[in-house]
Amino acid sequence: MKNDIVRCRCIDMSVEGMGIARADNLVVFVKGMIKGEEADVRIIAEKKNYSIGIIEKMVVPSPYRVQSGCPIAYKCGGCDYRHVQYEYQLKLKKEVLQNTLKGYEINDIVAADHPFYYRNKVQVPCRDHKMGFYRRFSNDIVEFDDCLIESKTANQIIADLKIMLSDKQDIDRIRHIIIKHAQGTDEVMLGFVVNSFDIDLDVVTDAICRKYPQIKSVILNLNDKETNVILGDEEKVLHGRDHIFDVYDGIRVKLSLKSFYQVNYWQMLKLYARIKGLAQVQNNSRILDLYCGIGTISLYLARYAGHVTGVEIVKEAIEDAKENALMNHLNNTDFILADASKDMDPYLKGMNTVIVDPPRKGLSKELITSLCNSRVERIVYVSCNPATLARDLELLKERYDIGTIHPVDMFPYTVHLECVVALQRRS
Repeated sequence: MKNDIVRCRCIDMSVEGMGIARADNLVVFVKGMIKGEEADVRIIAEKKNYSIGIIEKMVVPSPYRVQSGCPIAYKCGGCDYRHVQYEYQLKLKKEVLQNTLKGYEINDIVAADHPFYYRNKVQVPCRDHKMGFYRRFSNDIVEFDDCLIESKTANQIIADLKIMLSDKQDIDRIRHIIIKHAQGTDEVMLGFVVNSFDIDLDVVTDAICRKYPQIKSVILNLNDKETNVILGDEEKVLHGRDHIFDVYDGIRVKLSLKSFYQVNYWQMLKLYARIKGLAQVQNNSRILDLYCGIGTISLYLARYAGHVTGVEIVKEAIEDAKENALMNHLNNTDFILADASKDMDPYLKGMNTVIVDPPRKGLSKELITSLCNSRVERIVYVSCNPATLARDLELLKERYDIGTIHPVDMFPYTVHLECVVALQRRS
C-alpha cells in the first residue's frame, strides 16, 4: 500500500538507473538504490505490476556507495549514478547493456579519464528569476552553484551571469542560456534564447566578455513559440563571430549555436579512433557517412580514405561541413543535403563502407531495407540508444554478420552510453 515501509533487497538496476528491489513478491523501483543493498523503502506509488519507492533507511549499504558531492543530485536528476563509485558504474552499465543486447558479444566499456567537468555544452533554463536545471519530470527549476559534469568555465560564467542578471527587470524574457566551450581551443560561445528581441543585454555582454576573453561569440536567439524546442530560427550577434572553432586530432571545425557536437571532447577522440579501426579504412575506401552533422566523423576518416560523402538533413550543418572540409584542405569529401531516413539507394551505389550515427530513434525501416539490398561490404553503426540498436541489429542480421559491440562511456555519472559496432556483409 502507498506510504507503507517495506524492507527490500536490490537485485538489479533498471535502464533508468533505478534499483530494482524485491520484498517477497513485491517489485519496487527505488531511485538511488544500488544492486546488493538492503533498505527500508517507503512506497510512494503503486502500478499494476510494480511499485515505486524511496529509501527511508539504509540497512546494508553497498561497498560501492560514495558521497555524491553534489547538493542537488537527487533534485536535478541529471546524474543517475552520482552516488556510485565510477569503476562500479561501468560494471552496472555493462550489465544493463547485456540485458538489452542479449546474444551479442560486448567489450568492456571504454572508461573516461576525465569523469568530472567533461560536458562542453550547458543549457540552463531560466524562469521566475531562477537559473538552473529542470527537476526530473517537472518544469520546476533547481538552482545550482557548481555542476560536477559541466565545464568549469561554463560553471564560472553561469555564476557570474546570475549576479549580472539579478537586477534586470526584463530577465524573464530569457528562456535559456547556452554555453559551448570548445576544449581543443578554449574558445567559448554564449547564447541567450529569448522570447523577444526587445531586450537590452549590451551591458551584460560587455561585462562578461571583459571578464572572460575566451568568449569569442555571443548570440541572441529568438524563440517566441510555446514549444519544448529550445532554439528558434532568428539570431543576432551581440559580440564577436557567429561561431567558435574547435580542434580535435588536428582537425579544425566551426561550431555554431545549432551545431551538434559530441559533449565529451576527450571521449569523442576515443570513439572516433574506434570508428576508424572498425571501418577498416584504406586509401581506396569509399565511405558514406549518414547523419553526418557538421562532418566531424567524415573529416576524421577522410584523411585515410579515398573518398567520403556525408549526408545530413540540416541545411546549416551541411554548409558548416563543407566549410570545415575546405578549412582542412580535405578535397576528397562531398556533403549532401538529404534525409538519411529515406531511400538512400542512389547514394549507396559504389560505396564499400557506410557509417550510421542516427538520433536516439535509430534507423528507419526504409534505410535498413536500402542497406540490406545494397552491395555495401561494411557498416559501422554508432548508437546512443541500446534499445533501438538492438532492434535495428535484428533486422540487419538478415544480410550482415554482427561484430563485437564496443561501448564508450561518453556520459560518466549518467546511465547513458555510446556504442559502436561493425557489421560485415555475408558472401
